Amino acid sequence: MTVIFAPLFPHAEQLDVGVTYINQHVMALDTSIKDAAYSYELAIEYLSENRFNANNFKSIRSELNLLFNWAWEVKRISIADIDRVQLRKFVDFCNQPPIELITHASYPFFVEDKQDGTLAPNPKWRPFVLRSEGRYVRKTSTLKAQLSLLSGFFLFLSDMEYVDKNPAAVLLRRLNVNNTHVVESSDGEKALSDVQWKRVWQHVNDLANTQPEKHQRTRLLFALLYLLYPRVSEIAARPGYTPMMSSFIRHRSGHWVFKIPRSKGGKSRLIPCPDELMQCLKAYRQYLGLADFPAPDEQVPLFVRHRAGTHGRETGILNAQLGIEAIRDIVRMIFDNVADSHNGTVQEAHELSELRDFSVHSLRHTGITTSIAAGTPLQVVMKNAGHADLSTLSVYISTDIQQQAEATVPRAL
Repeated sequence: MTVIFAPLFPHAEQLDVGVTYINQHVMALDTSIKDAAYSYELAIEYLSENRFNANNFKSIRSELNLLFNWAWEVKRISIADIDRVQLRKFVDFCNQPPIELITHASYPFFVEDKQDGTLAPNPKWRPFVLRSEGRYVRKTSTLKAQLSLLSGFFLFLSDMEYVDKNPAAVLLRRLNVNNTHVVESSDGEKALSDVQWKRVWQHVNDLANTQPEKHQRTRLLFALLYLLYPRVSEIAARPGYTPMMSSFIRHRSGHWVFKIPRSKGGKSRLIPCPDELMQCLKAYRQYLGLADFPAPDEQVPLFVRHRAGTHGRETGILNAQLGIEAIRDIVRMIFDNVADSHNGTVQEAHELSELRDFSVHSLRHTGITTSIAAGTPLQVVMKNAGHADLSTLSVYISTDIQQQAEATVPRAL
């Protein structure tokens, strides 16, 4: 059977808009391969994070292009189904690719129509290049570089809770590679301790009260991440989705809910909003000069930018939703500020310094852990978190027994 691969990822400057034939191809695959469109969105997000380093971007794009083509066209499986065994098969495939995927010169991914500027796959392009006569052979260094780049991608997917393991890191370790750039996600401590969270929330409130023009937004962000524990990709702008204030909906029951239209597994969900979160939303909206609560058709971004965008489709636009990197930067700044504070005992100072090792995902983990500890039924936590089954919650239940035992009911900010 002849294997045909196609360029699936656009140039850096086109990530925000995509390429028509690629978008159509991915949406067609989404009907037969689980999460094809969602995993592609995640890959675009990861590439966007690396778009400003040209060499890294091109290397990562090439490896993701190989991986996605192999998974979809050769194995007909989802990216989420790639474990250590499957990735080993992928490596074997790359070591001995079909002859129809090999060329003797490098060609661009795309050709441009000179009349309308649209892009099409370059018919001369092939993913593997053999520059001399003879059999295609990959050096060990090439294999190690490939696994290192893919390890970074699987780590990102783990942070997004799309996969549980990092198969590329496992294969790298078996190759005895001493690569300091490869970081595996662990099943160790991910949630903030009670002391860490209280100091973080206190700092956020202090900033919101003293610098409301900047940090009313920060308070709503942290309250949302802690109380509803969404994935960061679910509250940030991404290709095809921009969260609005109208994501907050008054349900017919009278309760306010937060709507996430599509996420992992292509599922949507409604998350009930505690009163504490609605008070933070009300304070932020009042500062923006808006009504206390959003109207159903309101088109105001959930987190309004303080400065206009500098690249992509939103260059020069101020009234736009924050992206993943901007949200991560805000959380990182707060964690670093609290970690740098020297108030309290030596033991507390050490505990706060550990915040430098936490990420925005840690707030989701903290929210789930404390919600379980506060007595929220596991079935409810599972639905709120967007997990497919209760077994996924096991890591949260066993994270910190002392923290769970000491948690109070009801749970409050």
